[in-house]
Amino acid sequence: MGQGVTFVTLPVGYGAPTIGVKSEFPRSSCEVPRDFLAKKKIESANPGESDSRRKTEHSDWGRSVKMNVRVMWVFVVLAATTWLAGCGHYVCGATFGNSSCSSGGGGGNTNAGGGTYLFIADAGGIQGEVLDTTDKTMKLTGTASVSTNVPGSWMAVVKNYLYTGYPGINAIYGWSINGDGTLTGITGMDPLSVPYLSGNTQSGLQTMVANPAGTLMFVLDQASDAVHVYQIASGVLTELSSSLLTLPSGFTPVNLAMDGQGKYLFVSNIAGLATTQVAVYSLGSNNVLTAVTGSPFNSVEQQMQGESSGKFMVGTSIGTATGDQNLYVVTLSGLQSGAFTETAVPTASGFVPTSVAVQPNSGGNLVYAFDFNSLNAPAVGYTLDLTAGGLTAISGSPFSISASNGQFDPNGTYLFVVESSTGVSSSILDAYDVSTSPALANPVASVGWSVGVWQAYDAPQ
Repeated sequence: MGQGVTFVTLPVGYGAPTIGVKSEFPRSSCEVPRDFLAKKKIESANPGESDSRRKTEHSDWGRSVKMNVRVMWVFVVLAATTWLAGCGHYVCGATFGNSSCSSGGGGGNTNAGGGTYLFIADAGGIQGEVLDTTDKTMKLTGTASVSTNVPGSWMAVVKNYLYTGYPGINAIYGWSINGDGTLTGITGMDPLSVPYLSGNTQSGLQTMVANPAGTLMFVLDQASDAVHVYQIASGVLTELSSSLLTLPSGFTPVNLAMDGQGKYLFVSNIAGLATTQVAVYSLGSNNVLTAVTGSPFNSVEQQMQGESSGKFMVGTSIGTATGDQNLYVVTLSGLQSGAFTETAVPTASGFVPTSVAVQPNSGGNLVYAFDFNSLNAPAVGYTLDLTAGGLTAISGSPFSISASNGQFDPNGTYLFVVESSTGVSSSILDAYDVSTSPALANPVASVGWSVGVWQAYDAPQ
């Protein structure tokens, strides 16, 4: 059963809350070093201490990251994930597969779909929130419980289904997403036993990815240096044993990605803290993955996303180990014949991109990058030339917000951005309507958040 949570509705511009998060409610994908949490508590309790000390503490954390690969991913995942913190004393105890909590209701949503939602994996379950652009916040829609109090590590929204991976119990839970954003458990996915998940001790945020058609799910397996392929039918994942992808000897996978047309699967390796190669596989009509000529290719791209036309991939080396300040654009036109054409694009001075978000809708050409290597780092934004692949900075970039991570809703209307200036354990999440302005100047909604993996979803009308 999920634990009770207290919620608040915050207006735009509301300052970061000073409410503490209980230790039994870590809301992270894996444990955070105790000394780091202690430092953050000291910082919160002493708001007047010097900036130099805070910078020193952040540097100590950075050195700790370089000593432990697993800790690096805790740091990145924490930056990428958020959870609503609130008041109003709303407590829901819905059981798994039965989202009996009432909807927040009211308000407006300018998206073309039937509503934009966020799903967050907290200790003990999944929380649903709906974007309300009238009240400028996000409101509770319901919860679903799981059989562990350890938060999920990875989440994927595939069409009208939600999947969350829990390596602590070697399981993947699945739900169908109803039109009002509530969740119904999928028979056969309550949960699905996945014995190899606990071996993914160094994997990144894109451990589970689906093809654009929503018919296949790819799941990384570090213990066996492999990728498992599952067919999706009525929401149920069924492994295609004939499609198991065994990677080259010594190739330890860390992240997966797929192009916007579902033709190629990209697998980044990890060697120490850095990526040195990307393996590329074409997806056949029989759902079998075949290495393209020349794969694996020398590349530093550790996290990648594709735009919808399937012409380009945009990625980052994460930069934790190297301080790499570039984004990378891969042109896919010659990939089948062995041409992995990669172009480095310098970003802002002192900016080290640790993640990238590419607008996923048809014709979407916006690209945003985030830096969690530094406190108070801005976000940067670009338009992608969908013909030539060039990146052009959006007017006003770098933007005057402190951003640690972000992602689009599937329709590409909103960019959700986690602010980083208030620290790891308590942050603000902003929603920007990038269909109106890509400059990230005025959020249409803001709420107080704490850590927890999350995904956005657009309900159909």
